Amino acid sequence: MVVDPLSSRFALHEVRSWRGDDSGLLGPAPFVRETHDAYARIGGYPARDAGAADLLDRLAAAPGMPALRGRGGAAFSALTKIRAVARGAVTAPSPPVVVANGAEGEPLSVKDRYLMRYRPHLVLDGLLTVAAALGAPEAYVYVADAAARAAVETALAELGDSNPATQVHVFAAQDTYVAGEETAVVRALTTGIARPTDKPPRPFQVGVRGAPTLVLNVETLACIARAGQPGGQEAGATFLATVSGAGRPPILYELPTGFPLGDLLREHLGRQDSSLDVLIGGFFGGVIPAWPDLELSHPGVARRGAGLGCGSLHLLEQPACPVAITADVIAFYAKHNAGQCGMCMASSTAIAAALAELGDPRPAPNYAALLPRWAAQLRGRGACAVPDAIAVLLRALLRHHPQTVSRHIATGCDRCRRVESDPRWAHLVVTLPEPTGEPTDPRAAELVPTVMGAR
Repeated sequence: MVVDPLSSRFALHEVRSWRGDDSGLLGPAPFVRETHDAYARIGGYPARDAGAADLLDRLAAAPGMPALRGRGGAAFSALTKIRAVARGAVTAPSPPVVVANGAEGEPLSVKDRYLMRYRPHLVLDGLLTVAAALGAPEAYVYVADAAARAAVETALAELGDSNPATQVHVFAAQDTYVAGEETAVVRALTTGIARPTDKPPRPFQVGVRGAPTLVLNVETLACIARAGQPGGQEAGATFLATVSGAGRPPILYELPTGFPLGDLLREHLGRQDSSLDVLIGGFFGGVIPAWPDLELSHPGVARRGAGLGCGSLHLLEQPACPVAITADVIAFYAKHNAGQCGMCMASSTAIAAALAELGDPRPAPNYAALLPRWAAQLRGRGACAVPDAIAVLLRALLRHHPQTVSRHIATGCDRCRRVESDPRWAHLVVTLPEPTGEPTDPRAAELVPTVMGAR
């Protein structure tokens, strides 16, 4: 995803943790890159002299790990993926490969870039832990953000040759939305082309240069690293959420899985507001009402007909229009899909145009019939998940905002009619502040993330 420079109002404002200490994923010093020595002092890089089977058993026994879902958006069990690669490696002609996926092409999320920029050793520790458990001699950090890439390279230089069993490479990923899809990751590492491929085979079967390959999101790896450290009993039981919108600067939160949305609204806005909607899960989750009792977990959000995805929440105050927001996101997909499946390219373009036309509807086509048909037919189509995302967006719109859709079809919408057309999605982007260089403040190690409720 390439985005023009944006106003500072889109830049991440601060980080906040629900914890009462600095033991979480956000670390002890917000917006300060953690050094190797500082990370080692809190228990980082423990000895890995156990065999692969012992390490896998230790991971499985760590509190929170059995329930750990991948944090890239698909929410697949991390341990299941690890074990699948371990099984495949037994008969594979090549040893396994492990990849830390930090592409983060999601416009409304900055969590992965934050971890790589400011807690690169936590990510590397998780990567090396899993590589040791699988006996993988080669691992990659796959990253698009230049500042994050530089931080990881610096961290690797600090680490030196203290982990000779695994050679870690930093790969400059393409800065596109689809570059982080796991088959696109494998294809990029093998051929340099970051586009999804048909499945099967899956990467755990045939991955980088034919080897069984484990692709895990960098936050997932950070959780695995925390599980092996003192005070890491909560590892896997929290998640990072990029919260933006409602006229407030974006904030990155660490929250307990299952945290009620109403409590988050009180923290972020100072109030609960029944008129709010939320674009949940980034560009993949749909616009739903901001129910105070909504459980922020993958099952909790799925029960309401949407997806938690990468953990981002963009709050929408009236008079924000859910039809216009959905049109904005699908217009993004029309521009940023992989450009290789005719069905995906045609459907995203047609649906984006149709939703845009609802601001000033025409007698034909029959939108009332077309929208439900598209929502049902797109699921499972295409090599990447873009058609699935569009289907989720349409289903959420039809399920939670049927009267708004009907009004648009009947009489149009003045707000939609006046939407800026190029690019429609520019207001749905969160950025990180540009780095200002290595910190020189000797108090940096004493800083802690803001504790929620203690501002």
